[in-house]
Amino acid sequence: MRPMPILIPLLLAIGCGEAAKPKILPPKRPNDELVVGEFERHPPQGTMAMRFRANGAVTVAKDRAGLDRPPVLGDGTYEVGKEDQKDQMTLTFETGDMCTPEQKGVYKVVISKLGLRFTKVEDDCEARARFDGTTFWRVH
Repeated sequence: MRPMPILIPLLLAIGCGEAAKPKILPPKRPNDELVVGEFERHPPQGTMAMRFRANGAVTVAKDRAGLDRPPVLGDGTYEVGKEDQKDQMTLTFETGDMCTPEQKGVYKVVISKLGLRFTKVEDDCEARARFDGTTFWRVH
């Protein structure tokens, strides 16, 4: 028995409709969760490493090995923005040679599974302001 002529276009339309559906991706984790971990900057931008902890602590060192031994460049706190400023991070270093405790740095950040990119909003600390426009790659 031959299929009816109208049945063939109908079957094609149904088959094509399934392929055209967009795939639903899982939601991105919040920035305050996604930032937790270790990141490092590679040459030619120079070497540097950062460790962000879930408790809001941050450590910055010349390289990844330096994160576990003193002296570090900066040891302090970070805060990821809330509500309409989720893409901002404030950094404050209480110890280390990089900045004084009263110098807070505010940056727009792009945080992903691959890395962390800084764009300076406001920072009076010259050494930390060099983060502007750089990417720190996630250490796996």
